[in-house]
Amino acid sequence: MGRTEKTVITFGTYDLFHFGHLRIIQRAMALGDRLVVGVSSDALNYEKKRQTPAVCEEQRMALVAALAGVSEVFLEESLEKKADYCKMYGADVMVMGDDHKGRFDAMLEGVCPCVYLPRTADISSTALKTSISANELMKAAAVRHRALSDAADDRATGQNGSYSASNPNLVRAGAHVGIFDALIRAHDAYYDLVMRSCTPFCRVMPREVCGYTVFSANVVTYGRGLLAVPIALAMKYGALRWASFLVLWHDFLDHLDGVVAKQQARDGRSAGDDGAFGAFLDAQMDKLVFCVVLWSFLLLCAWPLDDVAATVLVVATAASLFALEATIACVRTGDYFRVKYAPKAAGKKSPALRAVSEGKLKQKFESLGLSLYALCLPDPTARDARPFAAAGTVCLWFAVYFSCQSLAHKLRARAKAH
Repeated sequence: MGRTEKTVITFGTYDLFHFGHLRIIQRAMALGDRLVVGVSSDALNYEKKRQTPAVCEEQRMALVAALAGVSEVFLEESLEKKADYCKMYGADVMVMGDDHKGRFDAMLEGVCPCVYLPRTADISSTALKTSISANELMKAAAVRHRALSDAADDRATGQNGSYSASNPNLVRAGAHVGIFDALIRAHDAYYDLVMRSCTPFCRVMPREVCGYTVFSANVVTYGRGLLAVPIALAMKYGALRWASFLVLWHDFLDHLDGVVAKQQARDGRSAGDDGAFGAFLDAQMDKLVFCVVLWSFLLLCAWPLDDVAATVLVVATAASLFALEATIACVRTGDYFRVKYAPKAAGKKSPALRAVSEGKLKQKFESLGLSLYALCLPDPTARDARPFAAAGTVCLWFAVYFSCQSLAHKLRARAKAH
């Protein structure tokens, strides 16, 4: 049997990379065959120290990745997920500086041991910053410190507009009670599960093949948009289960493009992409597919005259969602062009472009409702179809509620931007 490769993992900020950083990485390398390094994000450093690194996270990751012997670099976004990172990268041992001695032993129990190495004396990034007489580096860090402080406030209030690898997966537009709060919590847990499950796949998938971009968040978004055609055709020609499945598959791809965006932001492959356009495209594609499929359903229904109440209920539900989606699409379009082209006034925040929990949950209920509606064609009032039509209508009225919440959030963000 061949020798098993031993993986070592370590974490650090590596701001103003110096000899102390080099020594601890070299000593970590000596403990195994493969070294994985987690570089703390700008946001994480601000949260734990209330200090901003002088060098941004993308450049710090690039510096560490360039070291001979470093096999893989990733962005560390939480101090409490050390065990998760160790499992994700198959670590056999974790290495930390001895100023953290004993801190991670309980957290890593049953995962891997932690070795605490002594730090190099009389050298640190803080000391280097202090010794730089020109002071320009500290001025630049102060500017980025204010930006991160604003971003931290945005995360707390759900107003963050642009996308970055350091952002949480979803934020809330507001507080909810009862069943609505429970639904949001359940959906956020599901969204995080999809994120964790799909991240390894997105990490190894090549972004480009022969110079062409074949796997990016926007490619996934365009691809799921094209599903509107086979969904409508499946409903038209009676392949109702296929239509129902494709609606749910589209909903899953809506989550996947978010995973792709976050992973490729982490590893730097999406550098140069227009994040604002990606968020705008994602939101508008959802609305396009939903409206096309719902309109196809309405056209394909054989509306009987003996059950006017059911017909009115379904049509009223559809009309409400058409109106809400059109309104949200107009608001999102206006916000995108303001963020993209209008100068930002001092002290003003940009309108929110990122999705919030309420918006994503709205899309989930829309997908469930359409999936159930597809199964009750051509006559939603028939005895066998009534349960699907009733359940689909309930889902779509939940979607109406969360659409209103999402729209209110966007209007509040727009008001704060003026």
